[in-house]
Amino acid sequence: MSRSRNTFGIVVLLLGACLAGAACRRDMQDQPKMKPYRGTSFFSDGQSMRQPIPGTIARGFLRTDTEYFTGKKLKSASSVATASATNPFTDDTDTFPFPITRETVVRGKERYEIFCSVCHGLTGNGDGMIVRRGFRRAATFNDDRLRQAPVGHFFDAITNGWGAMPSYAAQIPVQDRWAIIAYVRALQLSQQKAQPSPGSSPSPTPTPSAGGHQ
Repeated sequence: MSRSRNTFGIVVLLLGACLAGAACRRDMQDQPKMKPYRGTSFFSDGQSMRQPIPGTIARGFLRTDTEYFTGKKLKSASSVATASATNPFTDDTDTFPFPITRETVVRGKERYEIFCSVCHGLTGNGDGMIVRRGFRRAATFNDDRLRQAPVGHFFDAITNGWGAMPSYAAQIPVQDRWAIIAYVRALQLSQQKAQPSPGSSPSPTPTPSAGGHQ
């Protein structure tokens, strides 16, 4: 009888210890912490969220290479404002900020066909599928104005939008924007070679000889 009482007492003590331990449990979502935008009396300004130290730059946004991240030349604001009145492309860089390789152009072709061909067409003539379905015609890359435009202009258009074209900065990373531009240059070159040169006459159609096909 005494043994059963001792066993019962031990069981009761163990249950009590388990209940006491459970009462001290704290879930992660219930931990003491300050939540953004909530007030607090801990800081003198009454706000729980701390402001960044002046000069703080978010990771990945230390963009010291101006031409790579903006497509613009390093120029003073006054010189750009003066020259832009006569030449809209004057502050756009005319060289790629890194060497262009075959892999770059292949990557650009892939990205172009995903993001650009629906408006500009597979050959860059501005006759993409949504244009054929009634949307306003997109710019053709194969006219003289855009053939002569610097590469920085295309980067600016992709980044910030141009006319009816929206910004693609959120969808296309910087490196891919330059890859697309490299492919656009390749498209322009291929289409220029495909077109007959000014003043050239089309090849005459051969006249079938008598007696049928030879």
